[in-house]
Amino acid sequence: MHGGFHPKSSTLRLYASRKEGGRGLVSVIATIRDETSKIHKYIKDKAPTDDVLSDCLRQWRTEDEMLEEGPSWEDKPLHGMYHRNITEVADLNTSYQWLERAGLKDNTEALILAAQEQALSTRATEAQIYHTRQDPRCRLCKEAPETVQHITAGCKMLAGKAYMERHNQVAGIVYRNICAEYGLETPRSKWETPPKVVEKERAKILWDFQIQTDRMVMANQPDIVVVDKEQRKAVVVDVAIPSDGNIRKKEHEKLEKYQGLREELEKAWKVKATVVPVVIGALGAVTPKLEEWLQQIPGITSDISVQKSAVLGTARIQRRTLKLPGLW
Repeated sequence: MHGGFHPKSSTLRLYASRKEGGRGLVSVIATIRDETSKIHKYIKDKAPTDDVLSDCLRQWRTEDEMLEEGPSWEDKPLHGMYHRNITEVADLNTSYQWLERAGLKDNTEALILAAQEQALSTRATEAQIYHTRQDPRCRLCKEAPETVQHITAGCKMLAGKAYMERHNQVAGIVYRNICAEYGLETPRSKWETPPKVVEKERAKILWDFQIQTDRMVMANQPDIVVVDKEQRKAVVVDVAIPSDGNIRKKEHEKLEKYQGLREELEKAWKVKATVVPVVIGALGAVTPKLEEWLQQIPGITSDISVQKSAVLGTARIQRRTLKLPGLW
């Protein structure tokens, strides 16, 4: 596991199942406990007809004592903070699915989990927990405390380029799938910026296009607008990658933000318009409605594809900002 486990990460989490947010390793202690439980059950079943086994059973600890387990990683004050923060706002199964389905490298997987566990050595951690420095402020903006949350989704110095690059990678996946649905030409590379407008007989797709309306609306430049000419429908898509605890709030904000534009499009273009927010937390958390939103967008975009893109973007941001060695 060279590079596959951060030294300050949770060892308990190594042995939790991947679908529950762990690394899925088999614990020697858990294996011994399981085998011991089976032996105990066998002796308990046979004891009434075997004097030797009956004597063994009397000397054995109670089954409850034998099967008693220690605390879980979710209960730890620091390591479990992320899990507790997203429990009320996220679909936990889908939020952790990238551990099973994304196929990330061990060191990238370890980096994202270390960030979730507050195990990365940020300036706030060094000042407030390790007491190895006095100033907890961010090395880039020099204002807010340099926490994991600040680096991944809250630093104004990263907003212009790093966050936008991550955002556009996620939006680009949705865009390319829409183009494929209508037989439109897609960008040759995922790093290539799509054209502002592409159009064919069946559909028109706008990318980051400022839309002029009869009544002025402040929010008139969503990430993607799809106009299906045959069905007389329009879909307004906007992507966000906030801090994981804010995913549900951000989803609601996106819906409210573009209601004015939706109404204007319906009047001006004579279509039925829908607003679709695509929100993924910087460390992978998603709301219970993400799959439902994606199904309203033309083409086939899976939740794992946009989630994987978001966490990979976050990993790049962390490596660059914290100047982490190659293994992380």
